[in-house]
Amino acid sequence: KNWSDAQTYCRERFSDLAAILNAANGTEARQAAGTSWVWIGLFNGTWKWSQDENQLSPGSSSSMFTVWSFNEPQDRKCTLLSKTGFWFAKDCGDLNEFLCYDGSSDSDVLVKQKMSWFDAQAYCRETHTDLTTIRDFTKNYRMTSLLPDSTFNFQTFSMTPSAVAWIGLHRSDWVWSDGSSASFWPWAAQATTEQTDCVMMDSSSGSWFQQSCSDSFSFLCSEDVVPAATRALKIRLEAGSADLNDAAVQESILQQLREKMEEQEVTEEVKLSWRIQPDGKVFHRQQEETAPPACKAKPCDSV
Repeated sequence: KNWSDAQTYCRERFSDLAAILNAANGTEARQAAGTSWVWIGLFNGTWKWSQDENQLSPGSSSSMFTVWSFNEPQDRKCTLLSKTGFWFAKDCGDLNEFLCYDGSSDSDVLVKQKMSWFDAQAYCRETHTDLTTIRDFTKNYRMTSLLPDSTFNFQTFSMTPSAVAWIGLHRSDWVWSDGSSASFWPWAAQATTEQTDCVMMDSSSGSWFQQSCSDSFSFLCSEDVVPAATRALKIRLEAGSADLNDAAVQESILQQLREKMEEQEVTEEVKLSWRIQPDGKVFHRQQEETAPPACKAKPCDSV
């Protein structure tokens, strides 16, 4: 399957694509994979709009609408819209004005406060809806119209630089499909410099390779395992005519206990069973204790 189909399969039947967070995880993954090349859950988040952040899967940068300026984007991670209509990748910590989208009025607004990209994102989410998303030329033109025009500076006899503002497009780091952050990197040496967004593991060496997400490989899924706990309870039953060591009677008692648990809304998975004693029985009749004989004729001697 390709990476996205493998992710869907793992999420439907298990927990997610496998996350390998340390060397011990890597050893377990190699043992599970055998001798094959397999998809794992690591992917490059690539360029994504702030409003689309919760869609945790690799997107296709080639199909995304962009208006990058010449030689852009560089290795910076946040996007500025220029009055010229072109986009520039810049350090997210730079301070700039920004554009917010307001879903209640279906409009965008220029905020004339200079903030970092992440502070601007937080402001837009608190005050409006999110940083502005631009998916076509029409909206790109409308957003540039919100930016002020350049003016002539008579002191320097030059035009002021084109106005810019943060928009919602940003590039995330490598991340695991289940949302875990990535810090363990057993990358293989690759001759190609082509940027690809998904990761395949060679189980024979444990090395990771960047691979096109559309390629087809086997894949590793992960599953949350809840450790089992065993508890022994002693039950005392009043004597009656039923044979408590009869299998049908024992099953009837277990069924009554299960019904009681349902009434008490016990939601955890609990398996009830009887413990067989060394003599092959489950229940034993408790002998009644008899009181010692009372002293007669004269007071009992005390020791």
